[in-house]
Amino acid sequence: MKAPLDKRAFDHPATRTAWEEERRRAKRRGWIWHSLYFLSWVVFGALHANASSDLARERIAGGIALVTLVYLSVLYLRRDVMGSLNRIRRVLEQHPWQAIPAAHRSSDAKDLNGVPVRLRYAEGEEPTAPMSARKPTRRRHWPESLEHGAWYAGEVRREAERGRRGFGVLAVPGGDELLEVSGAAVVRRRERPGG
Repeated sequence: MKAPLDKRAFDHPATRTAWEEERRRAKRRGWIWHSLYFLSWVVFGALHANASSDLARERIAGGIALVTLVYLSVLYLRRDVMGSLNRIRRVLEQHPWQAIPAAHRSSDAKDLNGVPVRLRYAEGEEPTAPMSARKPTRRRHWPESLEHGAWYAGEVRREAERGRRGFGVLAVPGGDELLEVSGAAVVRRRERPGG
């Protein structure tokens, strides 16, 4: 599918729909975690009120502390998801889509935050150094169809030439499945066995 010639990728209807759906999914998950945390306080409150010994009360207090720690961790990860969605929107509002021949999953790199990828911006051109790609709500998700062509918007290449991280957006042709792409600084080379 040919990339649209809109001045801004965010003006493309399928792209805007994909971004809004990803944002709704992130918000829905956030409300689920808020609800579970509230319910855990209700349950622990009831258990604490009916506890018959000091040991039982201490265990309940430990449970509350553990649930609170998990909840705070989820809030931190949610902040990261919303930040990713905001960066994606900013890139899509500033750049047009361009069709690129391929985005390949890189087998010689490891990425703790997503999927290591190499982009090929033009036919016959060498692939880029490894970069990090991730979907905001599913970090390790990799649509295989990107191997045969993709849409790209952003400034990762220009920023990498300046020694900065930069951000871009990768999508399956049609504007679906938005993935945030960031510079190679977040990607680590895989260690070779015996070396």
